[in-house]
Amino acid sequence: MSEIISIILGLNLCFAAGIIILIVHGMYFSKKDNQPDTDILYDRQNTERPKNQY
Repeated sequence: MSEIISIILGLNLCFAAGIIILIVHGMYFSKKDNQPDTDILYDRQNTERPKNQY
């Protein structure tokens, strides 16, 4: 019985560690890597505006 409980506790620790790693990755690494490219948005707005004007 104690072996089953220790296995469950070990799996819970691994699961919690994985969630913490995902949260830290989302908070820090995605801000550095995935900066929004404002040039693409600016180009899209400029190309769409003349088409939509009356």
